[in-house]
Amino acid sequence: MISKEENRQEIETLLAPQRERLGERFDDFVNEINEVNYEYMIKKDQLPKYPVGVLDANSVEQRRLAREEGMKWVLIKQKYGV
Repeated sequence: MISKEENRQEIETLLAPQRERLGERFDDFVNEINEVNYEYMIKKDQLPKYPVGVLDANSVEQRRLAREEGMKWVLIKQKYGV
C-alpha cells in the first residue's frame, strides 16, 4: 500500500491541468481529494480477502464504500467548480 504523501503526489500529477484554473485553491483541492481517496483505500484494504471464484461476501460493503467515495467527490467538485 502506498503512503498518504505518495497518494497525494499521484493525485497532484493527474490533476495538474486544473492548477491554472484553481490558482491558490489547487492545494486545498488536492488535499481534500487525497483525504477521501486515502480513507477509501484503507477501508477497502481492511476488508477480508476471499479466493478467486468464491462468492464475494464483501460486495455489499465495497459498493457502499464506492457510493460514499463518489458522493464525497461530487461535493468536492461542486465546491471547487471543477
